[in-house]
Amino acid sequence: MVFFLTYSFIVLGIYTLGTTRENEQLSIALNTQYSNSISDASQKLGELEDAVKKSLLFEDNKSSSKEREDIWRLSSDIKSSIATLPVDESFSTSWMNYLGRLGNFAKESTEQGNPDEYYEVIQKAADNLNELSSEWQVATKGLLSGNLSISHWENKLRDSPDGKANWSKMGQSVMEYTETVFPLTASESDAQKKKDLSGIKEAKIAEEEAIDKFKQLFPNVSNDLIVVDKSRKGSPYPFYHLRFAESSAIGYIDITQKGGHVLSYLVERRMGKPTKDYEELEKLAEQFLKQADYSDLVLEEARENDTAWHFVFVRVNPENGAKVFSDPIHMKMAKDTGEVLGLDASEYIRKEKLAPQPIRKVDWKQFFRPGVEVMDEQLAYVEDRQMQQRLAHYLTVVSDKEKSETYKILVDTDTLEVITTEKQ
Repeated sequence: MVFFLTYSFIVLGIYTLGTTRENEQLSIALNTQYSNSISDASQKLGELEDAVKKSLLFEDNKSSSKEREDIWRLSSDIKSSIATLPVDESFSTSWMNYLGRLGNFAKESTEQGNPDEYYEVIQKAADNLNELSSEWQVATKGLLSGNLSISHWENKLRDSPDGKANWSKMGQSVMEYTETVFPLTASESDAQKKKDLSGIKEAKIAEEEAIDKFKQLFPNVSNDLIVVDKSRKGSPYPFYHLRFAESSAIGYIDITQKGGHVLSYLVERRMGKPTKDYEELEKLAEQFLKQADYSDLVLEEARENDTAWHFVFVRVNPENGAKVFSDPIHMKMAKDTGEVLGLDASEYIRKEKLAPQPIRKVDWKQFFRPGVEVMDEQLAYVEDRQMQQRLAHYLTVVSDKEKSETYKILVDTDTLEVITTEKQ
């Protein structure tokens, strides 16, 4: 027994000593890796700032092609260095996004792109990089001594009581740089709309209130089994998800927690023979929308299949009566009973932010060629190529009365630029 105990202590001591040495070696290796990454990022951040400023010296794209190539390469290199550091996630995500946009913009604008736009964007980027370089120097001061333990590195590279740098604040700064310099893409714009929806100022409703609203709007299908779930934690627009089953019908309805708005509704059932005509279904659809507190809508489009009519309603701006095509509600009405089969109001709830815009008077006889007649003129908001909401003249024109060639044309009320032309 004494022999085995002595042997075990010796083995354990050797193992502990070996593990301690391995941990020390690992700590040294990581310390070296982090130091090299920060040193490399610091050096290349300075080179990136120089390349950005040099590219502003030339008028011709080809003359600054080397500098633009350097911007793309250095942006990629800095991203690789940042990726190896345990930096606060909000900073690394924002920083990599900004560097990616900057590098891609410089590379793509070498062969094509508006020179004026390039100088405007890159001048802002130069100012941003100058400010960020100063913040970076302060944040990384003291990290290159080589004497820090792994725990000290993590404390300094993340937001913590022991940290000297507020990485989240730097991440917020970079995010603001990105939003200022680079416009949002269409997908990012849509994601931003969803994010903005989380800021609804209306009070939250309880689960019982959501069920009551469901029963009020759909008394024919809300009497049987109802299962209520909540949207996942962190959802941009928290909502109640109600599932139901009534006879042979099954379906669901989503109601926002803030304000109790119907996001979407869908029911599946067997369809009978059509008994309702178009006019009756349109009136039923309008009555339902008013009952659901959607009162600022007008019918824009209607199409049918064998069993249902599909209606598209759009919001009307109360200030000028313009239709907002980006804020629609889609409805599906059954031809057999006249009930609502489906509804999607998610885009309507994300209401677009509309900016004031002048309306220039236009002589359409001078604007169009002879023989083109304007049959109807309205106002509407529509997205242009830059994904911005623009107020437009919404025209219905006929170019050949004999052939009945009809077009829908949208003309910017301020610039008189033709945004879209669609043949009907």
